[in-house]
Amino acid sequence: MAESGGSSGGAGGGGAFGAGPGPERPNSTADKNGALKCTFSAPSHSTSLLQGLATLRAQGQLLDVVLTINREAFPAHRVVLAACSDYFSLEYSADDLDLLAS
Repeated sequence: MAESGGSSGGAGGGGAFGAGPGPERPNSTADKNGALKCTFSAPSHSTSLLQGLATLRAQGQLLDVVLTINREAFPAHRVVLAACSDYFSLEYSADDLDLLAS
């Protein structure tokens, strides 16, 4: 059984979004066929992810769609909209299928 310790820039380990070291908990087990299954738990990951996305938005980086409501523009991340809304998820999935078909 293999276990890996620590992290080198991953979630909660001082990565790109300024997350400090946290109580990461790597865990490895083998299933009945001997295949290695690894899990990783970092309780502060969701907070770090949201802070990182907010920073990117505030800096105008990696924004790939603009929503316009009453002539006011709202730059956004498609992946965030799709993750939070069934409507946008379906809309962007359909867009991707259209691109693949052409």
